[in-house]
Amino acid sequence: MFIAAQMNAEIWLVNVYPITPYLPSVGSTVLQEPTAVQKRHDSMMKLNREVRRLERIKLPGQRPVVRPIALEGQLAECVAGLAHRKKSRLIVMGVSGKSYGDMLFSGDVRAVLQQVRCPILATPGNRVSYGIHHVLFATDLAAADEAVIGDLVDLTARLKARLTIGHVSPRVVIPDFAEESSTSAFSQKIRSLYPATRYTSARAAKVIEGLDTMQAETGVDIIALRYRKHPLWYHLFHENPLKELLNKGNTSLLIFPNNAVEHD
Repeated sequence: MFIAAQMNAEIWLVNVYPITPYLPSVGSTVLQEPTAVQKRHDSMMKLNREVRRLERIKLPGQRPVVRPIALEGQLAECVAGLAHRKKSRLIVMGVSGKSYGDMLFSGDVRAVLQQVRCPILATPGNRVSYGIHHVLFATDLAAADEAVIGDLVDLTARLKARLTIGHVSPRVVIPDFAEESSTSAFSQKIRSLYPATRYTSARAAKVIEGLDTMQAETGVDIIALRYRKHPLWYHLFHENPLKELLNKGNTSLLIFPNNAVEHD
């Protein structure tokens, strides 16, 4: 609600329920599944209950319009289709330790990421959000990150939030001049393209330690990333399981798919 109010956007509150299977004939010993009509009715009841709860939240400024919608089918396909039709700028998905599968590698978030063209805000289900005020974009200096930074500049402007670009370099005994040269060239380019954007860096043995340092120094409330199969992504979620922070309710992730594009 707070994020939608920041963006002056409306909210589509979506619940996707599974496709109703074929019902056995009369006299069959197989128990019948709820019909499509029953599933839709139950889904809309839960959605309307949530709408009423959201309407009780006190917000500064204009209250966003919340529109409930129940869809039958596969989650990723339904969400991607609706997001495309509505030209959505942001998809918010709650995650928890009970989420199906590995949320970022085999679960619902990954399935949606592979089909949508706008970022996903993956947030712990038990975290209360009061909006987005400061975003840290974690980059490993890839050229493809520059386009994401452009989208983030636009998004944070709409949110009236600050944006910091952060890079974690490994601790070394002997100076790595190639790393220092790449970091310097990237930071200078970002500063020339987006003068209002802050750039920071940290040295750490592990990526997560560097991000923790930058979070403490900058006070960011969201970490943004570009989703792809890449060493940075691997180190964040395998060697250093940042996804556990989601389960514990400490960190929300703003994840940009590879095919993210700007909307008008």
